[in-house]
Amino acid sequence: MRRFIDLHLAPQPGHGEAMVRTAAELGYAGVAVAGEAVGGAEGIDVISRVDLEPKNQQQLMDQLNRARRGYTVVSVTCTTKSVARQAAKDHRVDVVRFPRDHRRMKVWMDRQQAALAAEGGCCYEVESSELMAQDPAALEDALKTLRRELGNALRHDVPVVISSGAHAVHELRDPRGLAALMHLLGVGEEEALDMVSANPWAVVERNRDKLSGRTVLPGVSRVE
Repeated sequence: MRRFIDLHLAPQPGHGEAMVRTAAELGYAGVAVAGEAVGGAEGIDVISRVDLEPKNQQQLMDQLNRARRGYTVVSVTCTTKSVARQAAKDHRVDVVRFPRDHRRMKVWMDRQQAALAAEGGCCYEVESSELMAQDPAALEDALKTLRRELGNALRHDVPVVISSGAHAVHELRDPRGLAALMHLLGVGEEEALDMVSANPWAVVERNRDKLSGRTVLPGVSRVE
């Protein structure tokens, strides 16, 4: 039986607890919440997340040094190629994301980025808002870019996650509906369901082991 998780909620102030309750009603077993600490609801695991958006490599390193042990999930939005390359190589980064201003975008999940991400063990994240543009031209542009990025990620065995990135309750989607959006990118049903269950849970469980002190080095755990 699948355990579904939305790896990215970014609540507006005061919306977090209602979003967590709604996510539980929609069938999620877990949610990762960025931006504010919120209480849980019965039957759902609330996971801490931080979204970093550094302007350069040094700022990335400084932010990671401050944030890593305080959050279960660390995401980096890659606004420059140098930040993207460094984030992909740094084992403290769990998720890489890319800005979606297609008119000015100079950084994306290219083949070199995908190879570095695979080696570094970080995920590539797609958010449902990217697949729900109202303007047909904007949607066509987004799909073209996402197909290209997704193809590079999958060819290099980079784990892919799909999340909502929701700011309020009305932006949440049920987990199977979230997975179904990946059909627009040519992803099959089972693979898409993994992107909202097995893949994101692997990130959470790995980091909980690290933060507990059980993991000494990648692949090496302390046995008591």
